[in-house]
Amino acid sequence: MVINGLEICSLAENTEHIPAISQLLNEEWSSFAHWAEPARIGERLRTRISNDTREFTLVAFADKQTIAGTASVIRYELDDHPGREYWLGEVFTCAGMRGKGIGSALVKACIQKAKAAGIDALWLYTPDQQALYARLGWQEAEQREQAGEQVTVMKLPL
Repeated sequence: MVINGLEICSLAENTEHIPAISQLLNEEWSSFAHWAEPARIGERLRTRISNDTREFTLVAFADKQTIAGTASVIRYELDDHPGREYWLGEVFTCAGMRGKGIGSALVKACIQKAKAAGIDALWLYTPDQQALYARLGWQEAEQREQAGEQVTVMKLPL
């Protein structure tokens, strides 16, 4: 699919990019245990795209080989509320490409794919991008601490 001039593809069809994506996510969030080791990130990505749930990861390419960003739909990223099944996460834009709508394009593509998969709501948490997600229709559900930082949990009914 093409959104905002970006080619957005499923990671399941582009598995050769898993090592590079794992490294990018590690560089961005290595201070958090979940992203501290590129090898573990790669394992999670491989598991996500090969299981039988409706989880997925999308990759935006600036050209055929240049990764611009990623976003995922993850089952039970936070699992303390059973009704909050599918979560938007790992929304990442490469540093040199920020401010060009790549993150928003990835979020919109995840929403389209989640709707097509029959998911009825998406959840996310963010420490600092509440305004962006609110512009895209997300609604605040709660404030909480996650991985040592204050975050806002938001919901988007599909």
